[in-house]
Amino acid sequence: MPFSCWPGDLNAAAGSLREAITAIFENPGKAVAATDRSKFFFWIDIMKHLANLKDLSEVDIQEILDKSAEIKANPSAFENLLHQQTMAMIFQKTSTRTRVSFEVAMTELGGHAIYIDWETSNFVLSGIQYETEYLSRNVGCIMARLLHHDDLLEIIKGSQVPVINGCCEKYHPCQALTDILTIREHAKGQLSDIRLTYIGVKNNVSNSLVVICHKLGINLTLSTPLDEVSDSHGEDRDAEIETLINDSPFIHSTVDPVAAVQQANFVYTDTWINMEFFNNPDHKEQKQRQLKKMSPYQVNRELLQGVDCKIMHDMPIHEGYEITAEMVRDPRSIIFQQAENRLHAQKGLLWWLYREAGQL
Repeated sequence: MPFSCWPGDLNAAAGSLREAITAIFENPGKAVAATDRSKFFFWIDIMKHLANLKDLSEVDIQEILDKSAEIKANPSAFENLLHQQTMAMIFQKTSTRTRVSFEVAMTELGGHAIYIDWETSNFVLSGIQYETEYLSRNVGCIMARLLHHDDLLEIIKGSQVPVINGCCEKYHPCQALTDILTIREHAKGQLSDIRLTYIGVKNNVSNSLVVICHKLGINLTLSTPLDEVSDSHGEDRDAEIETLINDSPFIHSTVDPVAAVQQANFVYTDTWINMEFFNNPDHKEQKQRQLKKMSPYQVNRELLQGVDCKIMHDMPIHEGYEITAEMVRDPRSIIFQQAENRLHAQKGLLWWLYREAGQL
């Protein structure tokens, strides 16, 4: 399995790097023998994870999206792609689409997925890195849907196999890949001509949309209130992404949702309340403040009157809050096509990660 090099291993890594360079100079024109490659994985094969989308290039993202579309169009051609491969799925929070899409993706690609509930596992009793290293010796890939990004970073440090961020409070990279796959299917023209408007609260979904739109050159307008009330205590904020919002030529901001949708090809919204707080009675007062603040940003008939756009929502939906039931079922809505594409985008992502890890 691929080897991951971290700061604590730098002295050993430097020694191995010197060995690798010496071997190559002593044998000019010859690659390091395959039997010796395990000593140099940190150098030759930098294992790739999907913690967020920041480390992916435009080429990487396009490859994932292209393969997702290819597999969707001809799934039978890929039914043995991950034959006898197993993915561990770790959950700290509730899930419908993330669990279903990854589990079905692994099954339809010829592999298998294991569901692990954080609270009923020994992750709650031991160090995250210890449990992860053991787990990664049994599986070919790990997907984690977590409450805290810091826990994801610990999983990555302990893992000997690729790790996917299935969602955390800061980022939702799998959703962003799905969103662009969906937009590609419904766009009239090139992605560079698309105008995407996100309306609501800044959160993990909008963070990942900012990153992927910046990398792909897609015009994204964020329509959020200036004094937005956050129920995450700032945990979803990322300084790099805030800089992108201010500096990227592709990212625009406005507090006016009416102006934001006028030229939009796609209008996207997300829940105003974090799902772990939505039904929490202790959160009632803050929830009411949030709803009062956000009510002008509801996607409804009045807001989209006469707007020729597609309506998007990553789900779960809280009808009557961020979007009305009428707009969910409006002819312009592609919400359920978008949700279905989670399956196809996960397949493309799994192909890319396994390929990058040298497992295909």
